[in-house]
Amino acid sequence: MASLSASDWVRAAARRLAAGGVDAVRVEPVAAELGVSKGSFYWHFTNRDALLDAVLDHWRHAGVADVVAQVERVAAEPEARLRELLRRSFEHTDQGFDVGVRAWAARDARARAAAGAVDAARTDYLARLLGEAGSADPDRRAAVVYRTLLGDYAMRHAGGETLGPDAIAALIDWSLAPEPSKPTTSGPAAAAADSADR
Repeated sequence: MASLSASDWVRAAARRLAAGGVDAVRVEPVAAELGVSKGSFYWHFTNRDALLDAVLDHWRHAGVADVVAQVERVAAEPEARLRELLRRSFEHTDQGFDVGVRAWAARDARARAAAGAVDAARTDYLARLLGEAGSADPDRRAAVVYRTLLGDYAMRHAGGETLGPDAIAALIDWSLAPEPSKPTTSGPAAAAADSADR
């Protein structure tokens, strides 16, 4: 077997995190999965905490920078990039990793900080695309779309089905729709409100 890189260890640890949570990320089981001795771990990491830090760095990069780079290559038009981003996100098959990090974040400050940074970067990029595509309220709608995605990840991880293409298309259409005009009132109620304002 060719010698393993630090990235091999990180990817194996990420798989265990997705499948069994952070408590499943232990040096001996990861080494066994990779078919190597525990001693080889220390060529790359000083301890388990260093491996866990590398797993979070991997998530920040793979879950934000890599996705943005891929989407930016798709098309120049913001709406086309938005549709590609959400198609990729809702079709993503490794939602267990996201769910696993968030469960870990509930009891660990460094995982919580990583989750906060990833959430902020993702929603900022989504809001930027929405704004460039003409959304009436990009920040609020980005938050709703992103939280819908996280809920979809959690439901799929628990055995549920993902949103179908029609539902995803409807969500995108809603995110780009103009704000509905506020109804105007007339008659006695409007007159009473007007007098109360004076």
